[in-house]
Amino acid sequence: LLGSDSREGSGTSSRADESGDSQRSDVMILARVDASNREVTLVSIPRDTRYTLEDGSVVKINEAYNLGGAAASIKAVSTGRGTPIHWRMTGTAIKHYAEVHFSEFQELVDKVGGITVDVPVEISYKDALTGEAVSLQPGVQTLNGQQAQIFARARHEYGDNQEAKRQSNIRQILTAIVEKVLQKPAMELPGAILDLAQSVGTDMNTPDIVSLALSFSGDPGGMTLYSCTGPSNGDFDEAQNGLWLCYENPEGWATLMAAVDAGE
Repeated sequence: LLGSDSREGSGTSSRADESGDSQRSDVMILARVDASNREVTLVSIPRDTRYTLEDGSVVKINEAYNLGGAAASIKAVSTGRGTPIHWRMTGTAIKHYAEVHFSEFQELVDKVGGITVDVPVEISYKDALTGEAVSLQPGVQTLNGQQAQIFARARHEYGDNQEAKRQSNIRQILTAIVEKVLQKPAMELPGAILDLAQSVGTDMNTPDIVSLALSFSGDPGGMTLYSCTGPSNGDFDEAQNGLWLCYENPEGWATLMAAVDAGE
């Protein structure tokens, strides 16, 4: 699942090595869906994960999207091709993908009538599309599309583990969207899916998406959902011009993926 920071006339960073065409995937989530057991697992791929390109240069893994779109991101997360050969990151085959951009994300949240989340701290951020300042107070509340965009992007308000906390918020948003959709009566679900699909880029065909949704519908509380992030500890790497990168952690990824693959 990819969330792109793509939007017209906006850069992602003041640093030359972190900026460019505003096409980075600051949201990368590996999702395991087990419809027969009504189980879903969401694993955030830290955007600062170290990724070595074919030419030997080192970038953050979210740069893969900028270089080759969803296909390059899938290759980076699944096979780890281009990374040092002694480990392969998730080492799992990815069968499908879905992606949204800023405006589509806001549209998606508004289409479901807003989402209920727990905002942990006061947040004040500028809307990425309009530049308007938006503030959120802590507590359980329903967010519209613009507010959800702010909640998904904010990280500077957190004193430590900023990116890991942002990714946790994003998984909370995704969970809230899924639960809101699954609350719809089964007769209304196909129409709702068709409407929402217009805001999402994916290789899945609509009948398969509807079938998958129907297998989880009826009782959102009966769905088991596991949520976590991949290894995210890191530091500034002087050898890479001071770029902040996650440490290589093949053992951590192997332990995590063994649990994911086993449905644990």
